[in-house]
Amino acid sequence: MTRSWPLLLLLLAAAAATRQPHSFERGQGTQCETSLAGRWVGLHKSQTLHLEFYGDTMLVVNDQYPLTYRATSDSLIATGDTTVAGRYWFSLCRLLLETAEGSVITMSSQRVLARPLTGRWVGELGTPDGAEAELRLAPTGTARWHVLPDGPWTEGEWERQTRIITFTWAGSDTIPWVGHYDVEGNVILFERTVPNSRATIFHRVFR
Repeated sequence: MTRSWPLLLLLLAAAAATRQPHSFERGQGTQCETSLAGRWVGLHKSQTLHLEFYGDTMLVVNDQYPLTYRATSDSLIATGDTTVAGRYWFSLCRLLLETAEGSVITMSSQRVLARPLTGRWVGELGTPDGAEAELRLAPTGTARWHVLPDGPWTEGEWERQTRIITFTWAGSDTIPWVGHYDVEGNVILFERTVPNSRATIFHRVFR
């Protein structure tokens, strides 16, 4: 199903047209983000809206694919899982997005990058038998995985530094997993998961 959010388009326009470094809002005494780099968060129709920008890529959190967008100095058009279009501007350290209906959404910059990783991921373990595994990440920093369909669960913890995610598992026979989060592909790439395994990819599962 395609959603139409004019505000999202506004952001995209800014990303392409106004890629500029941090600047200071005069009279505020604080450093304000005046480009669409990183994450912007606001409230739209009583729901939290997260928009993220990585170089030439724009993401709407919880969409499966990045958006294709075209921007001018004051407007934006983007298509993908979500379709967005509208006008934008910056004021008092906030990004203001005007929808087609004339509503203005106020968004704040956040330091945390990339969409939330919590939820369910599925991929091969990289073993010769081609075994598949399910990985679950919780917002509390805990994680668990098991071999599909009904292998026993291994409990552990996860920690993220931008696009690098490190997993530590309980048990002396387990090894840490170090994954690289591919934003555009929405996958986590691991060098290895268990002893003698090869590189493997885990895909985000939205069900």
